Amino acid sequence: MRKGEKIYLIIFIALFVAYVIGDILAPKPVNWTVTFSHKDKNPFGTYILNERSEDIFKSPFSVTHSTIAEIDEADNLLILADGADVFGPDLRSLLNHLNKGSHVLIGANQFSSALMDTLAFEISVSYHILDQTIFEAASSEVILNDSISYSYPFSLVSNYFELNDPSNWTIHGQIANEQPIIISREIGEGRITLCSTPYVFTNFGLLVNDNYPATASILSLLPEKSTHFTLFYHLGKAEATTPFRYFLRQDALRWSLYMGLFSVLVFLIISSRRNQRPIPVISPPDNSTINYVKTLGALFYSERDHKKAALRLISHFLHRIKEHYNLSVTYEERFYKHLSTKSGVDLEMVIKTFERILFIRESDRISEETLIDLTKKIERFK
Repeated sequence: MRKGEKIYLIIFIALFVAYVIGDILAPKPVNWTVTFSHKDKNPFGTYILNERSEDIFKSPFSVTHSTIAEIDEADNLLILADGADVFGPDLRSLLNHLNKGSHVLIGANQFSSALMDTLAFEISVSYHILDQTIFEAASSEVILNDSISYSYPFSLVSNYFELNDPSNWTIHGQIANEQPIIISREIGEGRITLCSTPYVFTNFGLLVNDNYPATASILSLLPEKSTHFTLFYHLGKAEATTPFRYFLRQDALRWSLYMGLFSVLVFLIISSRRNQRPIPVISPPDNSTINYVKTLGALFYSERDHKKAALRLISHFLHRIKEHYNLSVTYEERFYKHLSTKSGVDLEMVIKTFERILFIRESDRISEETLIDLTKKIERFK
């Protein structure tokens, strides 16, 4: 690893660690999401209800993500959801459970139209934003059968039932203006209890104004036998619990993963550039043959044997044509054209050069001027 890459890696690790530590130590904002989950300690989870279930239920209490049809008909059933979408096969299973003696408590802000039509009731719903402003909201009094009044923020207990035939129902709780919020009726050998204020079962509902006795009183409407608390109608089927899923659920860990992946991508892009030492530019080697010929020419010139020098020069020139241009010398027009094309020398100059060569070969002696002229012509073919 090169020095620059090491520096980059050290900076990234330092920033990564600083971010994770900072995020872990930073105060976490309150999560106001309504989950009803027994694992959540946020205001609208049911962690406290699950942890203190042994104080409320004398019989076994369990949490499940099963549908009504998947739960034993002889046991109690507790359903908490924003919207209890019980219809079709679920509704038939519910009625079957009730006819066989099961006791069901459903706490929801809204109920399916099929369930409301079957049991002949309606619900008046008020929508509120659930966040820190809940502490600034006006309070509302909830009165249970024990005639004890419990104070809740209005946004938690604003929904109430409208009964088509009140004689079929028993009212167990109402808000101060006598609007029912907890009702029950017998169906077959069992009993169904409906609550229009499901938030009273959450962590916030239990702790606000120490109202946990109110929640315990409502849950006591279920008889002493095994109770199944199903989260299916709010959260659906349980997700697989894997270490990686937990990793993604934690904000600090999730964002650190995203930063790590992004940094690796940047690192790969930077490192993908071609890293190579500069390639030196090497000049092509000089034509040693020409230098050799010039040396011999100078030797012959000093001896005043111009023809011998010219023939030596011609011999090396023809050899170079064969090796360099891959041509065989034929003293024909076709050859002259090929040599002109490959060497870049004008065709007329090529013809004059070979005419000079033929002239020298046929002469007994040549002058110094002729040797110089031949040399100049040959030097054009570089």
